Amino acid sequence: MKKVSVIVPAYNAHDTLARCLGSLVHQTLENIEIIVVNDASKDDTWEIMKRCESQFPDKVTIINSGINSGPGGARNIGIDASTGEYIGLVDADDYVAATMYEKLYEQAEKNKTDIADCGFYRESNDKALLTVSDDLEGELDDYKRSKLICSGGYLVTKIFKRELFNDPQIRMQRNMTALEDFEILIYMYLRAKSISAVKEVLYNYCDTAGSSTKMTDLDIYYDSVYRAMKGTYETCHAMPTYEGSQRAVEYMLVNIYSYGINRCLHDQIAMLGPGMKNVGKYFEKISVHERELIKNLVMLRHEVIHIDYDENPEIIKRIAPLDLKIIKRCDELFVC
Repeated sequence: MKKVSVIVPAYNAHDTLARCLGSLVHQTLENIEIIVVNDASKDDTWEIMKRCESQFPDKVTIINSGINSGPGGARNIGIDASTGEYIGLVDADDYVAATMYEKLYEQAEKNKTDIADCGFYRESNDKALLTVSDDLEGELDDYKRSKLICSGGYLVTKIFKRELFNDPQIRMQRNMTALEDFEILIYMYLRAKSISAVKEVLYNYCDTAGSSTKMTDLDIYYDSVYRAMKGTYETCHAMPTYEGSQRAVEYMLVNIYSYGINRCLHDQIAMLGPGMKNVGKYFEKISVHERELIKNLVMLRHEVIHIDYDENPEIIKRIAPLDLKIIKRCDELFVC
């Protein structure tokens, strides 16, 4: 069995894949496997993958998927093929420090934790983030899980005991173009018994040209919001740790609920400007299509969010007053 399996979904990754794989094949951790899944790319991604495998046959396994299933679906294929004690995930746009998986593996083994995390650097705004502070490490309880859920974090900065994916089996949603890690990250925080962290920035996130399209196209982004909300509730609400972290989970659900509403209202907000006095006006001239999308989102909101906004301290503390007012006005106008 390998120590760590690193899964890399790749779609039309001509410009970035060589750098990504270069950072992985030169990891200082011995006994690592790198599984690269070609998600039906239309460029020369598969050729790049084949060259890498021929150079590093002892480390690299490549899989050619004939059907595009998005990053979640491609990751599922890689997870199914993996053999590692731990599973890590890297996006083909990004790259990692040479010592990342050695340090994460040693941290997880030393502390006997289900998850080990590290810092995340975002090139576009020159900011680094560490989401697992000292007080959140160790055995997880309701307080720690809630704090971790509210802080968000990223799948790609972590390694996970393979049992978290396989006992019981959990996989990611296919064909989601945004928020594909939302459901699985919350599930992992609820499922894991313990977490530790390397207090170093080891993962580099790189914004690539065209990556914002999925955020600006209404129907594509709305689909991701809807499925992330629905999938998270269906996957997590029956877990024994859910009730203790429900306020945190519902804050996260309300947060992306707000994203979905605001995306539907984007043109009106842009025209009228952000402001409390304009909240009622935002809904007056939206299209029939936007109205239908919001109506469906409100119906889903009633299925998955059960704590009143004003009774959830995480929402009061973390949701901007203007966004909360828009949410409440939306709920009033689209009563189920």
